[in-house]
Amino acid sequence: MRRLERQRGSARRQWLVFVAVGAVSAGAALWLNRPPPARDVAAMRVVNAASSAQPALASGKDMATGASTAGGLPASLDGSSPPHLPTDGRGHLMRSRAVRDFFDYFLTAQNEIPAATLDALVRRQIAAQLDGTPAADEAVTVWQRYNAYRTALGSSLQPSPTQGPSGAKLDLDALQLSLDQCDALGNRLMGEWNEPFFGAESQQQHRDLAHLRIASDGSLSTAQKAARLAGLDAAEPPEARAAHERAREQQAALDTISQAQKQGGSLDAMRAQITQTLGPEAAQRVLQMQQADDAWQARYADYSNQRAQIGKQDLPPQQRDAQIAQLRQQFFTNPSDAMRAASLDRGSASAN
Repeated sequence: MRRLERQRGSARRQWLVFVAVGAVSAGAALWLNRPPPARDVAAMRVVNAASSAQPALASGKDMATGASTAGGLPASLDGSSPPHLPTDGRGHLMRSRAVRDFFDYFLTAQNEIPAATLDALVRRQIAAQLDGTPAADEAVTVWQRYNAYRTALGSSLQPSPTQGPSGAKLDLDALQLSLDQCDALGNRLMGEWNEPFFGAESQQQHRDLAHLRIASDGSLSTAQKAARLAGLDAAEPPEARAAHERAREQQAALDTISQAQKQGGSLDAMRAQITQTLGPEAAQRVLQMQQADDAWQARYADYSNQRAQIGKQDLPPQQRDAQIAQLRQQFFTNPSDAMRAASLDRGSASAN
């Protein structure tokens, strides 16, 4: 339970950072909510990829908890809308990262419903957007390729080289091999879709690995390391450099907010500390979000108490889940708030 609370606290600070530095786009949120900071992205790719590559199966308990009414969205997606599948203006599917975003939207619910149900759901949603165009069949084919890639990735990769005794040195050669395996599988199974799905991500991960090699090279002086790292940064595409700069700003904001929260004190004291680093407008936005989140957390606590009372009743799983879903809608009329509450519910269940 303490680990769950730490995770919630970290996610809460990241959420406040989005407002403090203005990084509120969906892309920024998805990136910053990943567990590792920028320097660890390469080291974590294998862990993340292997985890997401597991077949979309769930236990009977998970299915009962997550699935909504037949033909509808799983509980965690209820109230939201899938991303748009782009076409090229001639009825064909555009080769874009947005296609992967569409599939990943549904894959977030892969542990809530059986694999066959997930597959049928994705196909229905493809038809809803693209029915009557060549893009519909093309999207189904890409979906099948993506599943084959994820399954192959999960079964072929060796255990992560980041795992080992505490303090053990990272095996960069093993990490390089794992990244190369990801690339090779993508080229073989995704074909022409490998680049739009994984190209930018793969390039960034290989650059991160190059950074790790330089930083861990004991034969280089501090000045030499700094020069080589600067050379790598200078060779990056402008959009990558801009992303790194945003990441640095966001990390600085996260550190500032974290330090202010650790020190406690009044809201005025927190405002003064954040203002000094981020400016008055950012400080005001952070404090407003802090106050709103405190109110949300109090509402969630009340909801959790009533949800626990339902859980203590001797009800069939479907009836119990229906009552909890109804209770959640009563407390959280905003769909995004309801999704957030459902996510915390699943986190509490897994922690127990």
